[in-house]
Amino acid sequence: MTEPAKAFVSVARTTLLGTATAAFLAACGADTSQGELSMKIFEVAKDASKDLKPKGDGSPDKKGGQGAANPNVIVAKALKATPGPVALVVRLDTKAVLAMNPVGRNAGYVTWGSATGQGLTFRNGVLANTRGLGEDLMSSRIDRAVSAITSRGNASYRREHVYLDGVGESQSLIVNCTLRRTKTEKVALGAINADAAIMKESCRGDEVVFDNRYWVDGRGRILKSSQWVSQEIGNLAIQNLRL
Repeated sequence: MTEPAKAFVSVARTTLLGTATAAFLAACGADTSQGELSMKIFEVAKDASKDLKPKGDGSPDKKGGQGAANPNVIVAKALKATPGPVALVVRLDTKAVLAMNPVGRNAGYVTWGSATGQGLTFRNGVLANTRGLGEDLMSSRIDRAVSAITSRGNASYRREHVYLDGVGESQSLIVNCTLRRTKTEKVALGAINADAAIMKESCRGDEVVFDNRYWVDGRGRILKSSQWVSQEIGNLAIQNLRL
């Protein structure tokens, strides 16, 4: 595992801000105590994910709330100490935060890994499978989704997700999806600073309904996103700090 992935922060749900269990890249600052650093990491994660978590009406939360520690300070230190791409991933149901970086590439798919063994595989920024999260997305057929999302156009298509049931057998979930371009917004965090079109993907199957959102720049890169994994896990908020 390379240095950018040596981080994992778990935020307890039973406290106001929670307690972090590990520091994010010790090289980020020897003059900062582990507790202070952990709090800064949480603020970064909160800042990165607060407008990705759906509200009751299905639309993203607006930015606001009390002032927090400037996330750019810790992000700048992380980027200085960390070569190559790096991202923060927030599991929205538990507020667990992972720092991840690419650990493998194969035929257009890129796998990102964490120091604690979780893995996310993407195709052009669209989540294709997960490992180590629980009810993992084992595989998927998302070619039409990827093409539509990265080209930033309205579209309709099907997705197929594959999961393991209680006896280890593969079960397919097929959903019908619509993709709509909503508005343009600047994404600025870490080394990312670009205008992006917000693409809203709404999917429905026999027993499941979910929404995904993607901030896609003019080059077709997904700068940040909220992507659904499974009924147990829900959505992950994914904020790239450097691509």
